[in-house]
Amino acid sequence: MSIVSTFCKKGGVGKTTFIAFMGHYYATLGKKVLIISVDDQNSIFKCFGVEGKIFERNDDYLEFLLAGHVELGDILIEARENLYLIKTLNTDKLSLKLTLERNQEKAIKKMISEYATFFDYIFIDFPPSSSRLSEVLLDMSDDILIVVGLDSLGLGGFVNTIQYFIDNDLNMDNIKYIVPNGYSKNRRAPKISLDILAEQAKEFTPKAYVLPALQEKSIIKNLQNEGISPFDVTKLSNYDQTQKDMLETDLKSLFSNIYFE
Repeated sequence: MSIVSTFCKKGGVGKTTFIAFMGHYYATLGKKVLIISVDDQNSIFKCFGVEGKIFERNDDYLEFLLAGHVELGDILIEARENLYLIKTLNTDKLSLKLTLERNQEKAIKKMISEYATFFDYIFIDFPPSSSRLSEVLLDMSDDILIVVGLDSLGLGGFVNTIQYFIDNDLNMDNIKYIVPNGYSKNRRAPKISLDILAEQAKEFTPKAYVLPALQEKSIIKNLQNEGISPFDVTKLSNYDQTQKDMLETDLKSLFSNIYFE
Protein backbone atom coordinates (compact mmCIF):
# COMPACT_ATOMS: atom_id res chain seq x y z
CA MET A 1 0.00 0.00 0.00
CA SER A 2 1.25 3.48 -0.91
CA ILE A 3 0.24 6.87 0.46
CA VAL A 4 0.54 9.27 -2.46
CA SER A 5 0.11 13.05 -2.31
CA THR A 6 -0.14 15.73 -4.97
CA PHE A 7 0.87 19.13 -3.69
CA CYS A 8 1.78 22.67 -4.70
CA LYS A 9 1.72 26.00 -2.92
CA LYS A 10 0.11 27.56 -5.98
CA GLY A 11 -3.59 27.00 -6.62
CA GLY A 12 -5.09 26.31 -10.03
CA VAL A 13 -2.19 24.23 -11.35
CA GLY A 14 -4.31 21.11 -11.93
CA LYS A 15 -3.25 18.93 -9.01
CA THR A 16 -6.83 17.89 -8.16
CA THR A 17 -7.54 16.97 -11.79
CA PHE A 18 -4.28 15.06 -11.99
CA ILE A 19 -4.89 13.01 -8.86
CA ALA A 20 -8.47 12.29 -9.97
CA PHE A 21 -7.25 10.94 -13.32
CA MET A 22 -4.44 8.96 -11.71
CA GLY A 23 -6.71 7.47 -9.07
CA HIS A 24 -9.27 6.40 -11.64
CA TYR A 25 -6.55 4.92 -13.85
CA TYR A 26 -5.39 2.63 -11.05
CA ALA A 27 -8.99 1.75 -10.21
CA THR A 28 -9.55 0.58 -13.79
CA LEU A 29 -6.57 -1.76 -13.31
CA GLY A 30 -8.46 -3.44 -10.48
CA LYS A 31 -6.67 -1.65 -7.65
CA LYS A 32 -8.66 -0.47 -4.64
CA VAL A 33 -8.21 3.32 -4.49
CA LEU A 34 -9.11 5.86 -1.83
CA ILE A 35 -8.80 9.61 -2.46
CA ILE A 36 -8.95 11.80 0.65
CA SER A 37 -9.78 15.44 -0.02
CA VAL A 38 -8.29 17.63 2.69
CA ASP A 39 -9.27 20.67 0.66
CA ASP A 40 -12.66 21.66 2.08
CA GLN A 41 -13.78 22.81 -1.37
CA ASN A 42 -13.82 19.07 -2.17
CA SER A 43 -13.28 19.81 -5.87
CA ILE A 44 -12.30 16.19 -6.51
CA PHE A 45 -15.99 15.27 -6.35
CA LYS A 46 -16.76 17.41 -9.43
CA CYS A 47 -14.14 15.52 -11.44
CA PHE A 48 -16.37 12.44 -11.15
CA GLY A 49 -19.74 14.19 -11.37
CA VAL A 50 -20.65 13.33 -7.77
CA GLU A 51 -20.50 16.84 -6.27
CA GLY A 52 -24.09 16.34 -5.09
CA LYS A 53 -22.69 13.88 -2.54
CA ILE A 54 -20.83 16.69 -0.76
CA PHE A 55 -23.99 18.10 0.80
CA GLU A 56 -26.23 15.04 0.60
CA ARG A 57 -25.45 14.24 4.25
CA ASN A 58 -23.86 16.32 6.98
CA ASP A 59 -22.50 13.49 9.13
CA ASP A 60 -20.08 11.77 6.75
CA TYR A 61 -17.10 14.12 6.76
CA LEU A 62 -13.55 13.20 7.76
CA GLU A 63 -13.91 15.12 11.01
CA PHE A 64 -16.74 12.86 12.20
CA LEU A 65 -14.49 9.80 11.88
CA LEU A 66 -11.63 11.47 13.76
CA ALA A 67 -14.05 12.45 16.53
CA GLY A 68 -15.16 8.82 16.85
CA HIS A 69 -18.77 9.49 15.84
CA VAL A 70 -18.77 7.18 12.79
CA GLU A 71 -17.00 4.07 11.53
CA LEU A 72 -14.43 3.78 8.73
CA GLY A 73 -16.94 2.74 6.11
CA ASP A 74 -19.49 5.42 7.00
CA ILE A 75 -17.61 8.27 5.32
CA LEU A 76 -16.56 6.45 2.15
CA ILE A 77 -18.31 7.76 -0.96
CA GLU A 78 -18.13 5.55 -4.04
CA ALA A 79 -17.27 7.55 -7.16
CA ARG A 80 -16.43 4.71 -9.54
CA GLU A 81 -15.86 0.97 -9.30
CA ASN A 82 -12.89 0.40 -6.94
CA LEU A 83 -12.66 4.16 -6.29
CA TYR A 84 -13.82 5.91 -3.12
CA LEU A 85 -13.66 9.51 -1.91
CA ILE A 86 -13.59 11.15 1.53
CA LYS A 87 -14.64 14.76 2.04
CA THR A 88 -13.49 17.35 4.58
CA LEU A 89 -15.75 19.88 6.30
CA ASN A 90 -13.36 22.61 7.47
CA THR A 91 -9.61 22.34 6.88
CA ASP A 92 -8.71 25.34 9.05
CA LYS A 93 -10.62 24.08 12.09
CA LEU A 94 -9.18 20.60 11.69
CA SER A 95 -5.67 22.03 11.47
CA LEU A 96 -6.25 24.13 14.59
CA LYS A 97 -7.47 21.05 16.42
CA LEU A 98 -4.32 19.22 15.32
CA THR A 99 -2.19 22.05 16.69
CA LEU A 100 -3.96 22.23 20.04
CA GLU A 101 -4.66 18.53 20.59
CA ARG A 102 -1.72 16.24 19.93
CA ASN A 103 -3.92 13.14 20.18
CA GLN A 104 -5.59 14.21 16.92
CA GLU A 105 -2.35 13.53 15.06
CA LYS A 106 -2.39 9.99 16.43
CA ALA A 107 -6.03 9.67 15.34
CA ILE A 108 -5.12 10.61 11.75
CA LYS A 109 -2.21 8.16 11.66
CA LYS A 110 -4.44 5.42 13.07
CA MET A 111 -7.12 6.20 10.47
CA ILE A 112 -4.63 6.00 7.59
CA SER A 113 -3.16 2.74 8.85
CA GLU A 114 -6.63 1.19 9.16
CA TYR A 115 -7.67 2.26 5.66
CA ALA A 116 -4.36 0.86 4.39
CA THR A 117 -5.60 -2.64 5.16
CA PHE A 118 -8.48 -2.20 2.69
CA PHE A 119 -6.92 -0.12 -0.12
CA ASP A 120 -3.98 -0.59 -2.49
CA TYR A 121 -3.48 3.16 -2.84
CA ILE A 122 -4.42 6.12 -0.68
CA PHE A 123 -4.21 9.39 -2.60
CA ILE A 124 -4.40 12.74 -0.80
CA ASP A 125 -5.57 15.97 -2.45
CA PHE A 126 -4.36 19.13 -0.68
CA PRO A 127 -5.33 22.79 -0.77
CA PRO A 128 -2.53 25.24 -1.69
CA SER A 129 -2.72 26.89 1.73
CA SER A 130 -0.40 26.06 4.63
CA SER A 131 -1.82 24.08 7.52
CA ARG A 132 -0.85 21.67 10.25
CA LEU A 133 -3.03 19.07 8.53
CA SER A 134 -0.94 19.36 5.36
CA GLU A 135 2.28 19.00 7.32
CA VAL A 136 1.10 15.83 9.08
CA LEU A 137 -0.17 14.13 5.93
CA LEU A 138 2.81 15.13 3.79
CA ASP A 139 5.07 13.73 6.48
CA MET A 140 3.14 10.44 6.30
CA SER A 141 3.28 10.23 2.50
CA ASP A 142 5.43 7.61 0.79
CA ASP A 143 5.44 9.45 -2.53
CA ILE A 144 4.80 13.13 -3.25
CA LEU A 145 4.14 14.61 -6.68
CA ILE A 146 4.55 18.35 -7.16
CA VAL A 147 2.28 19.65 -9.93
CA VAL A 148 3.67 22.80 -11.55
CA GLY A 149 1.93 25.18 -13.94
CA LEU A 150 4.11 26.12 -16.88
CA ASP A 151 4.10 29.89 -16.46
CA SER A 152 5.89 32.41 -14.24
CA LEU A 153 3.34 32.05 -11.43
CA GLY A 154 3.57 28.28 -11.58
CA LEU A 155 7.35 28.38 -11.32
CA GLY A 156 7.02 30.71 -8.35
CA GLY A 157 4.65 28.20 -6.79
CA PHE A 158 7.26 25.47 -7.21
CA VAL A 159 9.92 27.52 -5.41
CA ASN A 160 7.43 28.38 -2.64
CA THR A 161 6.63 24.69 -2.29
CA ILE A 162 10.28 23.81 -1.83
CA GLN A 163 10.63 26.58 0.75
CA TYR A 164 7.55 25.23 2.55
CA PHE A 165 9.19 21.81 2.83
CA ILE A 166 12.38 23.34 4.16
CA ASP A 167 10.60 25.60 6.67
CA ASN A 168 8.56 22.70 8.06
CA ASP A 169 11.41 20.18 8.05
CA LEU A 170 9.58 17.86 5.64
CA ASN A 171 11.57 15.14 3.92
CA MET A 172 12.48 16.40 0.45
CA ASP A 173 13.44 12.86 -0.60
CA ASN A 174 9.74 11.97 -0.55
CA ILE A 175 9.22 14.28 -3.53
CA LYS A 176 9.48 11.59 -6.19
CA TYR A 177 7.96 13.28 -9.24
CA ILE A 178 7.55 16.76 -10.71
CA VAL A 179 4.49 17.08 -12.96
CA PRO A 180 4.70 19.97 -15.47
CA ASN A 181 1.19 20.96 -16.53
CA GLY A 182 -0.17 23.24 -19.24
CA TYR A 183 2.35 22.67 -22.04
CA SER A 184 1.59 23.96 -25.51
CA LYS A 185 3.91 23.45 -28.46
CA ASN A 186 2.42 26.52 -30.15
CA ARG A 187 3.27 28.91 -27.31
CA ARG A 188 6.73 30.10 -26.35
CA ALA A 189 6.15 30.75 -22.63
CA PRO A 190 5.41 27.12 -21.60
CA LYS A 191 8.51 25.91 -23.45
CA ILE A 192 10.71 28.41 -21.61
CA SER A 193 9.01 27.58 -18.31
CA LEU A 194 9.61 23.86 -18.86
CA ASP A 195 13.33 24.48 -19.39
CA ILE A 196 13.52 26.63 -16.26
CA LEU A 197 11.60 24.03 -14.24
CA ALA A 198 14.01 21.30 -15.34
CA GLU A 199 16.93 23.37 -14.03
CA GLN A 200 15.14 24.24 -10.78
CA ALA A 201 14.23 20.60 -10.18
CA LYS A 202 17.85 19.59 -10.76
CA GLU A 203 18.92 22.10 -8.11
CA PHE A 204 16.18 21.71 -5.49
CA THR A 205 14.91 18.14 -5.94
CA PRO A 206 17.74 16.20 -7.61
CA LYS A 207 16.20 12.84 -6.65
CA ALA A 208 12.83 13.67 -8.23
CA TYR A 209 11.95 12.67 -11.78
CA VAL A 210 10.49 15.38 -14.01
CA LEU A 211 7.66 13.70 -15.89
CA PRO A 212 6.79 14.48 -19.52
CA ALA A 213 4.74 17.66 -19.62
CA LEU A 214 0.96 17.41 -19.67
CA GLN A 215 -0.46 19.09 -22.73
CA GLU A 216 -2.93 21.93 -22.41
CA LYS A 217 -6.21 20.46 -23.70
CA SER A 218 -9.69 21.98 -23.86
CA ILE A 219 -11.23 18.50 -23.58
CA ILE A 220 -10.16 18.35 -19.91
CA LYS A 221 -12.48 21.24 -19.02
CA ASN A 222 -15.25 19.81 -21.17
CA LEU A 223 -15.04 16.47 -19.38
CA GLN A 224 -14.92 18.15 -15.95
CA ASN A 225 -18.07 20.12 -16.75
CA GLU A 226 -19.82 16.84 -17.50
CA GLY A 227 -18.29 14.97 -14.54
CA ILE A 228 -16.62 12.51 -16.90
CA SER A 229 -13.17 10.97 -16.45
CA PRO A 230 -10.99 10.11 -19.46
CA PHE A 231 -11.16 6.50 -18.24
CA ASP A 232 -14.95 6.35 -18.23
CA VAL A 233 -16.57 4.21 -20.90
CA THR A 234 -19.02 6.64 -22.45
CA LYS A 235 -20.14 7.92 -25.84
CA LEU A 236 -19.55 11.57 -26.71
CA SER A 237 -19.82 13.62 -29.87
CA ASN A 238 -17.34 12.54 -32.55
CA TYR A 239 -14.92 15.40 -31.87
CA ASP A 240 -15.03 15.11 -28.06
CA GLN A 241 -14.77 11.32 -28.24
CA THR A 242 -11.63 11.58 -30.37
CA GLN A 243 -10.13 14.15 -28.00
CA LYS A 244 -11.06 12.04 -24.95
CA ASP A 245 -9.47 8.93 -26.47
CA MET A 246 -6.28 10.89 -27.22
CA LEU A 247 -6.20 12.23 -23.66
CA GLU A 248 -6.67 8.73 -22.25
CA THR A 249 -3.78 7.46 -24.37
CA ASP A 250 -1.55 10.36 -23.28
CA LEU A 251 -2.37 9.80 -19.61
CA LYS A 252 -1.68 6.07 -19.80
CA SER A 253 1.68 6.84 -21.36
CA LEU A 254 2.43 9.38 -18.62
CA PHE A 255 1.37 7.08 -15.78
CA SER A 256 3.60 4.33 -17.17
CA ASN A 257 6.52 6.52 -16.03
CA ILE A 258 5.33 6.49 -12.42
CA TYR A 259 6.21 3.80 -9.92
CA PHE A 260 4.97 3.88 -6.33
CA GLU A 261 6.64 1.99 -3.52
